[in-house]
Amino acid sequence: MSQATTAVSLRISEEDLILLDDRVGTSGTRNRSDVVRLAIQEYLHNQPKLHDMKSVRIPMGRHDQLQLAKLYELRGVTPEQAAQEGLTLYIQKAMKDLFETNKALDEALAEARAATLRRSEYQE
Repeated sequence: MSQATTAVSLRISEEDLILLDDRVGTSGTRNRSDVVRLAIQEYLHNQPKLHDMKSVRIPMGRHDQLQLAKLYELRGVTPEQAAQEGLTLYIQKAMKDLFETNKALDEALAEARAATLRRSEYQE
């Protein structure tokens, strides 16, 4: 049994109306109201759990969707879990790369300082 709904009017630009109309007939929508309801539900349900958290939307091609579906079927890993793990691995790699770069720069600077002749007028 479906829930009772309330009619709400809203104003949107002509461009947004064209985009809205383009979505009618996709994802099980039959009319503009279905598209708007689905958009609102997706917006509300995809908000971060905590106020200071952020979320990211990642567009995926068909191949990625199929691979993630297989991963879910085999291991129970959701697309969100896979994306979080990928982000964690990316941050770890980036931090390692930065550490190695800083280490190389520090070593080069130390070598340059060691090779520099010290002048007595600059010594304390």
